[in-house]
Amino acid sequence: MKKVNFKLLVIFIYSITFINSAFSNEDSIQTRNQKKIKEITLILVNEYKIDENYVKNIFKSIKMNKKVLKLMSKAAERTKTWEQYRKIFITDARVDEGIKYYKKNFKILKIVESKYGVPAEIIVAFLGVETKYGKRTGKIKIVDSLATLALEHPRRSKFFTKELIHFIVLTYEEGLDYKKLYGSYAGAMGAPQFMPSSYRKLSVDFNNDGKRDLWNNKYDIYSSIANYLVANGWRKNGNIFSDIVVKKEFEEILFKKGDSRTVSVDKFLKSINFHKDQLDKILVNYNDTKEKKKYLILLSSKNKKYKLGYTNFRVIMRYNPSTYYAMCVSQLSRKISEGL
Repeated sequence: MKKVNFKLLVIFIYSITFINSAFSNEDSIQTRNQKKIKEITLILVNEYKIDENYVKNIFKSIKMNKKVLKLMSKAAERTKTWEQYRKIFITDARVDEGIKYYKKNFKILKIVESKYGVPAEIIVAFLGVETKYGKRTGKIKIVDSLATLALEHPRRSKFFTKELIHFIVLTYEEGLDYKKLYGSYAGAMGAPQFMPSSYRKLSVDFNNDGKRDLWNNKYDIYSSIANYLVANGWRKNGNIFSDIVVKKEFEEILFKKGDSRTVSVDKFLKSINFHKDQLDKILVNYNDTKEKKKYLILLSSKNKKYKLGYTNFRVIMRYNPSTYYAMCVSQLSRKISEGL
């Protein structure tokens, strides 16, 4: 009788157990979400007139990706300080690359700028922060990430369910192969990292070739970013932010509720019993820009970092609601412009 290799036997048993566990886990996810999957299917078929077999095939193809749930909880906007976050995006290398990218694509950028009134350096800065100028568009299968978040995310299931629906509609309407589309862990796609709803509603076929290509067509990419901003209230020739100095006696109360926030100046002044036109009372040598809407951009309570923002800063936050994100886009665009 041959002697049994104990180590190999243990490895074999562990492997079988792991595989069975993986499959049972996958099955349990599908089983416990059957009702929701059916609801989504009905919406797609009845409201959007998507072929039922197309929808069923998509759900059959989906593989739950637990990694995206972990990544969502570790997003830099929620886990890093302003100083740590800024170091990721505002580097000499990224600024230099942005300047080179701007010069290389100057002609197309200026065509788009002239139509939409959004500065070319702003468009380039979005690409620099989102995908390192289009080079990193994501490696996670979009349909898997969106389905996982729609069915399993504890807080934002409703939001991602809507995005999953938009994604399926988008692929059906545009003839895109959902099996070959990859993006971020949150389901953002293409060089500008549009979510499916934004892709459907605000992306642009600028050169009229019958496709809205946010991966490869620079005309479509630049015009879609610009169109997104304009649709959300971008003011042509408007300011984005300016440097200010808050008087010492108001610094503590400024950060009373923490940082990583953008606060309406009117609301802040009201909270300290000042009139909305008395911003100059809390600032040192304040020169009014005559912008109607103003915001206090609170970056770091520890290091007392803050700026004064305007309407266009809030518009950038419509692209991503993080104060840190909007400030990085704003500062990167300024540095690119200064280096031209």
